[in-house]
Order: sequence, then structure tokens, then C-alpha cells
Amino acid sequence: MADLRRFRTLARNWEALGETDPLFGVLSDPAKYGGKWDPAEFFESGRAHVQKLWRVLGDAGATFEPGTCLDFGCGVGRLTIPLSERFQHTIGLDVAGPMVDAARQHKPTDARCDFVVNRDPDLHRFARATFDMVHSCLVLQHVPPDIALRYIAEFLRVTKPGGLVVFQLPAETRTQAQISAAHALPDAAYDAQIDLTDVPTAIPASAFADVHLRVTNRSDVTWDHDIPAGRHICLGNHWLREDGTRIVDDDGRARLTRPLAPGKTAEVVLRVQAPRAAGRYLLEIDLVQEHICWFTERGSQTARAIVDVHGPRPDVPRDASSRSASAVRPEGPRRQGFSLLRRLWRRLRGGAPVFEMHVVPRSTVEETIAAHGGQLIRVVDDNAAGPGWLSYTYICRRDGSRA
Repeated sequence: MADLRRFRTLARNWEALGETDPLFGVLSDPAKYGGKWDPAEFFESGRAHVQKLWRVLGDAGATFEPGTCLDFGCGVGRLTIPLSERFQHTIGLDVAGPMVDAARQHKPTDARCDFVVNRDPDLHRFARATFDMVHSCLVLQHVPPDIALRYIAEFLRVTKPGGLVVFQLPAETRTQAQISAAHALPDAAYDAQIDLTDVPTAIPASAFADVHLRVTNRSDVTWDHDIPAGRHICLGNHWLREDGTRIVDDDGRARLTRPLAPGKTAEVVLRVQAPRAAGRYLLEIDLVQEHICWFTERGSQTARAIVDVHGPRPDVPRDASSRSASAVRPEGPRRQGFSLLRRLWRRLRGGAPVFEMHVVPRSTVEETIAAHGGQLIRVVDDNAAGPGWLSYTYICRRDGSRA
């Protein structure tokens, strides 16, 4: 009963955010708090997520029938709407009425989906074997573990035999050292050849310029381009004086956009910013695995070029001052409304809505899947919950042999 009461409290929190700041309630980027999400950017992030989901399912060989889909914890439909493009009919389900109201407002007229409120800690409103696929992301992590496991059992119950169940859930918390240890490459993998193909010989002080280069993987290990937890591989640069002393330790970044197998080469454009003072400098370019090491620290070779930096530091662009001014403009009516509702909610509830984060050990999740007629296809480390959490996407199929 205690967990059920906590679930009801969380439901009220979701309703509060649905009334005041629904997009932030779904995708809680701190920089977007207070109605700052651009709807087009917000929904495009959902489309990118779903496109990646299709790739992951394809890699896992997880086929499905394009009949009916349930998006559990749909929020305002960020994922439901692009999911619906693959199915004849999709239902977005959420505990918060205001979220569902917002989803209906954002729903394109031709989208094959509907949005439904469900305030129960189960899915009894749906009959057994209703859906060809059940999907949930960034939802179960906010639900007390015993109720999250009940939902997983319900996902399998409402899925048709042979259908897919795909959901995300953190398994444990991790320190930064543990994250780095889990995703660091073998020492022998940090071996690259960097060839500069087009480097400006002169740049105005503090100005930006593009450097074109070619990077080759000289190791026997494939470099993945989407390593989780922010441990991805990038091209980066430093600025040195002619005598080799470093004056700018860390400047530009350019991520790999695809896996790079041993012996393969990728063309990369790196945007750099010149030092503030005029003079002659060495531009040094290296690969880095973020939060772990620069490749040169493991014995790889950097690339260098001489660049003349000339002229005084440019003035701040004219439009930059206008952006600065707009950032502190007085609140408009819509934002004032958000502030008023937040203050009212805090007064009634004794503080701002708080969303707990929960973990369920991977072994417990896998046992629950097996106990309720699921066959696990693949478990993917997805980094969905943020760098401090080991989060997985579980891909499983409803066993067709069970009732």
C-alpha cells in the first residue's frame, strides 16, 4: 500500500506539470524549464528517438506486425506520434489528464493514434493479447519498483502471442569512474592516423574556422560512434605556442557520425576558434574518448599545422547583444501563467513536484519477463536515464506457446 500511495503522489505531480510545463515534464532538460521548449525541436527529438529504435530493433532481428501499438506513459505524444506511422492504430496511455489533453492538441490531424488517461497501477482496461507491440521509455524509472514490475507483467499480458514488448528501466546507479571503466576502449584501440586535408593558414583573432581532415582507425578494434554515457569518440584540438607549450587546452569538437572499423577512414570537419592574441601558433588535433583520455595519452600521434592569428579580437556580433537582451525580457502572459500555477501548486503541496528515480536490477527484470510469458531477445545499454544510471532497453517477445 505504501508504494501505491507513492504512485498516486507521482500521478498528481505529473498532472501538475501537465498543467504548467508539459513539455519539460516529458523531457526534463534543465535549460528548458519554464516553458522554454520549442515544440518543433521537442517533437523532432521524439522522431529521432523512434528512428533509432527502429534501427535497434532491426539489428536485433525483432520483427513485428504493423497492427496495434501501445505507448505506455505517452506524455504529450512525443514518441506516440512517430510510433503511429508504423502501425494501423496506436494508443498513447498516460496517468495525467493534462498531459493527455496536451497530446491531443499536438496530434496531427492525419496521425493514426488516440490518447487515453489511465490512473490505475495496471492495464486491466485492456484485454489479453490486444497489441502487436508495447513500448515504454523514461516512464518506469519514476514508478516504485513493485508497481514497475507489475506493469511489465501487464505489458506481456496485453501483447499478442509473438508480439514485441520494448521498455526502458535503469538497473543500478554508477559512479563516474564505474561508467568510464565500463566504456573505456582497450589501450591498443587508441591508435589513429590523422591527416589534415584543408587547414586555413591564417585566422583572425578569436574567429572560428573549419579544418578538414581525414582520420583512420589503425587499431584492431572498431570505434563505435554512439558509445553510451557520454563516452563517445571525437576529434578535438589544442592551441600551442611555437615552442610547443599549450595555451588553449581544449577547443573544438567533432563527433564520429558512424562506426569506424579497423583500417577504415572517415572525413571529418572540425570547427576551431583561434586564440585571442595575434601571433603564430601550432594547431594540434587529436582524438579523444570523452571523460576517459586523449588518444595521444595512449601513444597515438597527433596532427599539427602552423596557423597565423592576426588582428585584434573582433567585436561581439551585433545580434549577440540583442540575444542577450531578449534573454532577460520581462515575462509574457504565458510565462506569468506558468509562474502563478507553480506558486499555487507549491503552496498546496508544500513544494515543487519531485520525481523519484528508481532502479530494478537486471536479473529481477529478466525473471519477471520469463515468469509472465516473455522471451528476452536483447538488452541494450541505452544511457536514457543520464550518466549516473545504468539504464537498459529490454526487447522481448510474447511467447506464443502460453495462454
